[in-house]
Amino acid sequence: MLAHTLFSRTKKQMNDVELFAKIQLELVNRYLVDEKLASEMAWDLIEVLSAVDGDIDIFEKYFLQ
Repeated sequence: MLAHTLFSRTKKQMNDVELFAKIQLELVNRYLVDEKLASEMAWDLIEVLSAVDGDIDIFEKYFLQ
């Protein structure tokens, strides 16, 4: 059970990192935002989506095509 919990946390962290990279890349390429600012914006967006129980899969499907 402990291994499953640790794996779930690691998997979620990997997903967050992958999601962060996708969002940052979109902000830089699509909206021409500075890379450092895009980094801050990406983490802030992930935090907001997590705080309001946003559906990250739908966000990825429609925003991060």
